[in-house]
Amino acid sequence: MAIELPVGDISSANATLILTVKSLFPSGVKLEMFSTDQSLSMSELQIAETRMGVDGNMVAGYLPSIKEVNVTLEAASPSFAFLSELYRASEMKRGFYECSLTANVPSIARTFVWTAGLLVKGTPVPPFKKVLDPTSWTFHFARLYISGG
Repeated sequence: MAIELPVGDISSANATLILTVKSLFPSGVKLEMFSTDQSLSMSELQIAETRMGVDGNMVAGYLPSIKEVNVTLEAASPSFAFLSELYRASEMKRGFYECSLTANVPSIARTFVWTAGLLVKGTPVPPFKKVLDPTSWTFHFARLYISGG
C-alpha cells in the first residue's frame, strides 16, 4: 500500500511579474528571463522598535517602512530594455517615475502588489565576465498588499 505524503508546492517557476510605470508603461510590462537562482527578493521589514526601561518594562512603537524589492534579470532578458529605459528616462528627467509591481505566484495562490514606488538603483550595464552576469534593479515602495493564500 502506497503512503501519500503531503507535498507543498513552492515553485517560483510559474510566477509572473508585471511592472507598471504610469508615464512610461501605463499598461504594464511583463518581466521575464530572470537570473538562474534569483528573480525577485524583498528586504526584511522592521515593524516595531522596542526599548526596555531600567525598571524592566518594555515599550514598543510601530515603524512604517520602505519596502525594498530587488529584481534580478539575465543580461539577455527582453525586460532589460524596459528597465534600462526607465533608468535612462529618470536620468534625463533628473527625477523619478512612479512604479508599481505585481507578482502573481500560483504555487502558493498569492498575489503581491507593491505600489507608490520608484527605481532607486540598477545595473544598466551587465557585468562583463566569461559570460555576461545578471543585472540587478532595486525599487523602493511605500505600500505592499498581499491577497490569496
